[in-house]
Amino acid sequence: MKTDTSNMSAAELREMAASLIRQAEEQSTREFESTMSFLSDKLKHMGRTKKDAVIHLLKMMRSSEMEDTLADLVGGSRRTSKKERADLDCEGNAPEVGVTYKLPSGDTWTRKGKVGATKREFALHAKTTTWAKMRA
Repeated sequence: MKTDTSNMSAAELREMAASLIRQAEEQSTREFESTMSFLSDKLKHMGRTKKDAVIHLLKMMRSSEMEDTLADLVGGSRRTSKKERADLDCEGNAPEVGVTYKLPSGDTWTRKGKVGATKREFALHAKTTTWAKMRA
């Protein structure tokens, strides 16, 4: 689409942008439907069902994604049995009791007990590294 936009007003540019967004969404929908049709045909050829494909997709998801997806399908809200910890590092480990941790800025903090809040800046930094690497 070769259009000179240098002389267009803001309203015309917004209208053109909205039109392009609509076209992109329609194209994306057509491509998705085409892919799903292809996959459906491929499943028939393989002797599999759509249910088999859905089960395979669910197995590929993390458990929290799977729970959210299943809750969306049945129309309910996800049941939260307990609060997820915010102080887990990138490997899913929690800080150890009695250990002193250090930030790159030089700040230190010691985990005093099993129960209690973790300093926010330490928990945020731990998301990008591990608690073991942060030991002082």
